[in-house]
Amino acid sequence: MSGRVLPWICLFLGLMKFSSACSCYMPRYQNSFCNAEFAITANVTSSELFFRDGRSLSSYEQESVIPDRHQRLEYNYSIDVLDIFKTTPTFETVDQNYVTSDAFDGSCGIELSVGTVYYMTGYVREGHMVVSSCFTTAPFSELKAGHLEGIRGLYADNCKCRVNELMMEKWKKKKVCQAEWYSPCEEAQAVCVKRKGGKCVWRHIADEPCLLDDEDK
Repeated sequence: MSGRVLPWICLFLGLMKFSSACSCYMPRYQNSFCNAEFAITANVTSSELFFRDGRSLSSYEQESVIPDRHQRLEYNYSIDVLDIFKTTPTFETVDQNYVTSDAFDGSCGIELSVGTVYYMTGYVREGHMVVSSCFTTAPFSELKAGHLEGIRGLYADNCKCRVNELMMEKWKKKKVCQAEWYSPCEEAQAVCVKRKGGKCVWRHIADEPCLLDDEDK
């Protein structure tokens, strides 16, 4: 095979693989909070996987037959909401007793563990709360000082600011706090806040080994 043809075949196969996978970047806590229709903490009390035919995994298990993974549709998680950090008119109309997450390939869905308290952000679809890897969802016990200060008020007060990876240039630089590519370090110890004059900078919250550019003094 020609040496010129092989690289193009590899590229084509790579694009095919990418097209069937979730294409979200790692969500940033502050961006997710500001873009989301809800931000809550909730305890997951039960879970159920549903397939495209409308049947659940538990109903199939009784027959000792499990459909192919490509037939998966969504996860339904029963929850007890513990705290609400952000609400919207859309969120106020939903059933707050459960959240859903897509389960089919390329859907950006996520799996949650029963008995774990999560911090969740997401959107509303057809009257239901939806969580995905495009928004921040994490065990509440893993949140650091920067995250906690953010969800308790600083994020809501600074939604005109954004946390932006160093290689992305969508926002005007004065409205952006730069973060290392796929690094959670900055947000673990700081919040991106707006100073007088309109520039957004990192406000240091906790003493952790993470270097911040343009820190708010």
